[in-house]
Amino acid sequence: MTAAQTQTRTQSVPGAASWPARDRWLQVVSHLDPRYGGLSAAVPALGESIAGRGDFEISLAAFCALGEEYKPEGFADNQLSYWPAARRNWMRPGSLQRDFMNEMFNASGVHIHGLWEQSTAVAASAARKLGVPYIISAHGMLEPWALANKRLKKLLYAKLVESRNVKNASCLHALTHAEALQFVNFGARSAIAIIPNGVSIPDVKDATLFLRRYPQLSGKRLVLFMARLHPKKGLNILLEAWAAVTKDYPDVHLIVAGPDSDGMQQKLEQYCSENGIEQRVSFPGMLKGAMKWSALAAAELFVLPSFSEGLSVGVLEAMGMGVPVIVTDRCNMPEVRECRTGWQIEATVFGLKSALREALGNSQSRNAVIGRLGARLVANRFSWDKVARQMGEVYSWVSGGPQPRNVKLLLPECSR
Repeated sequence: MTAAQTQTRTQSVPGAASWPARDRWLQVVSHLDPRYGGLSAAVPALGESIAGRGDFEISLAAFCALGEEYKPEGFADNQLSYWPAARRNWMRPGSLQRDFMNEMFNASGVHIHGLWEQSTAVAASAARKLGVPYIISAHGMLEPWALANKRLKKLLYAKLVESRNVKNASCLHALTHAEALQFVNFGARSAIAIIPNGVSIPDVKDATLFLRRYPQLSGKRLVLFMARLHPKKGLNILLEAWAAVTKDYPDVHLIVAGPDSDGMQQKLEQYCSENGIEQRVSFPGMLKGAMKWSALAAAELFVLPSFSEGLSVGVLEAMGMGVPVIVTDRCNMPEVRECRTGWQIEATVFGLKSALREALGNSQSRNAVIGRLGARLVANRFSWDKVARQMGEVYSWVSGGPQPRNVKLLLPECSR
């Protein structure tokens, strides 16, 4: 695929002029509980940021299991609705479908987050029946690793359900240019808006709270992993690389922070014990709010050796806090290499060992320069205010307004 074939430009959304210019948008997502990962934090933050600009009212429809009706900050009760996530609840026509269509009825548009979920199937179908335009965001769910996971099941589901949902979207939303091309390969026909995740960085950076809770880490050089403890995050290669690196740096300590997934933490702790690094690795669980920011303030380095990412909020938060980062090329963050905010490597033990040794061998002043470059990048490109302004332009466009002026749009026919 040549550069000419992958050019980005704008076009009118077919039929967009017929949509009424209403101002309420319904965001649809599954799993609002933070333990399910970045999507549960990014979607409410996006909605709150868009609503905060005053151009749109935002409602949030969350598909979740009983007892998981998590309420995100910034949303009133009348802006939230909860729906069963299990497919069996939606298999027969009835009041559930009618209630959801009533929820959507007065919306000017629907923004559906994620693929392969019942929430996507229900919302896209209801939008088509009501004639309401909808946008789909993939959030990394078209990554090669993600498609290979349960591959045959997804191939069948794509043929029966998901392909239709994507092809009939008024617009698609990709976090990165790479994700936009993944939409194209999936058969997308609509314009694809390329808008990243956003982050909000606190003004004060203070490690005190974290080090008070974990005083044994005071005086250590801390390397932080902060994400869901899941096989796709590359924790196996991280611990193997760490076992080799710690021999040369006796004062470094690895913090593996995040919610456990399917017993992954027990396996990681067993590996540490078997390889004699249990005293060099800590598992504090999921860090939230002020404790999360304090851990980032305490860290000398942030590492995410993932095999598959859409666009990691954790990496953006680390850079925003001025922490140099090590990421794999699967993290879809070429800006790390281009803007020299850290190290972009292949997802291998060798690549990770080399990057860790280089970063830990740098002077404090050198790493401080790298950290400042990251903070500047995040402030300029990844603030929630900028992301909300771009998404608002897309919402207006889909509802019949002018073409976005500040958003890159990839047209599938121009990328083949």
